[in-house]
Amino acid sequence: MKKIFSFLAVAVLLATTSLFTKEKEIVVWHAFEGFLADKFAEIVDDFNHQSGAYRITLVNKGNYTETYERGVQAFEEGTPPHLLQVYEVATQTMMLRPDIFYSVDELMRRFFKKFDSDVYIDAVRDFYSTPDKKMYSLPWNASTGILFYNKQAFKEAGLDPELPPKTWEDLEKMGVKLVNAGYIGFVTAWPVAYHLEHVCSWNNLPFATHENGLGGLEARLNFNGPYQIRHLDKLVEWQDKKIFRYEGRFVNQPEKVFTDGQSAILLQGANRFPMLKKGSSHPIGVGFLPYWQDIAGSPYRLNIGGSSFWVMKGFDEETYRGIAQFLAYLSLPEVQAYWHQQTGYLPITEAAYYLSKKKGFYEKNPAAEIAVLEVMNQKITGNTKGIRLGNYTVIREKILDYIEKALNGEMTAKQALDRAVEEGNAILTQFEEEHSQKINRDRQVSFVPVEATSIKK
Repeated sequence: MKKIFSFLAVAVLLATTSLFTKEKEIVVWHAFEGFLADKFAEIVDDFNHQSGAYRITLVNKGNYTETYERGVQAFEEGTPPHLLQVYEVATQTMMLRPDIFYSVDELMRRFFKKFDSDVYIDAVRDFYSTPDKKMYSLPWNASTGILFYNKQAFKEAGLDPELPPKTWEDLEKMGVKLVNAGYIGFVTAWPVAYHLEHVCSWNNLPFATHENGLGGLEARLNFNGPYQIRHLDKLVEWQDKKIFRYEGRFVNQPEKVFTDGQSAILLQGANRFPMLKKGSSHPIGVGFLPYWQDIAGSPYRLNIGGSSFWVMKGFDEETYRGIAQFLAYLSLPEVQAYWHQQTGYLPITEAAYYLSKKKGFYEKNPAAEIAVLEVMNQKITGNTKGIRLGNYTVIREKILDYIEKALNGEMTAKQALDRAVEEGNAILTQFEEEHSQKINRDRQVSFVPVEATSIKK
């Protein structure tokens, strides 16, 4: 296989080298499929080709949820992988299991004296780190949302095909013209992400207390404010006017409606651009996510999604040396730039972004740079750093249940968000109580008095 990158940079950084003459296997459980799996395998193959001491073995364990749950179960059964891919909604739950994982910050400083987490883009580093910037896992396929639009539909509606909507107010006006031209105004993937999480971050609106959970376990949901209610009210109104159409919880149907030419606009992750372009017969334009013009200061920094790699506990020194070497390799600007350019995922380091820019990548791929600029926006508050809450996978489904009730006319927007906050906070309270109970149990188990009869005289 042709070498993609130079591995020398990593080898030089290592304080010591492996004395193994036989390659040591490092197993990575992941959720990539298809095109993404192929691109990740290319990178891993190159590492394997150049390492000599270590061999990475990739194992697909299903979707994100299945991979995470199977990884935790495997640890409890004593058969964990060395590296586990965990999606961002399970980050807080994972961070509260120090018995399971080995902090990336600690691991890298153990083998790299000059390791500095500041090389990673703030938005991705902060989400996977403690408040004092100790990074727990290595961000890899980070993503965020942008706006895709059908240029042909814009022309037919009498709109400028080079000017996508900047604000929700713009989108509403354009949506009327697009509907009159025979199109659905817009559809969206992942409704909670694009119509609550992103709306809150991009417009500096609260989602949960304690900096959306990044500042402490005591966080409680509070996304039922007047602006969030108005946004959901607008979705219901736009649905009635055919400016918006709800296409379900996932990505397949909204993307199909867009690529088939039924909808003029799609809100989706920038990393989906290669697939959308491949499946569309119409030219696609890209733009920043809309923000509410009447909210002062908007837009702010946009939060991220995606996943990261967690180092599992229970292995020997030489294995951890190899894992550190692999993670350093994944963080190289050349490796990051390649992954970013091939997949549309965010580069996790600023060096990879500037390398891509220097080579002119964004001139032909503006969607990729829009996503980077959204997360590199320096207008940062406690509302813009991402959402990191315990048991958030369950909470997110609960939120979506109530968003659907509002869209179906079963509840008003206010009733739906109030109930979502109430039931979500009940889940958070239960999670916090269970975590406290576990800590108390661990403390009791850590000291076991020796029975007098067991002492040899």
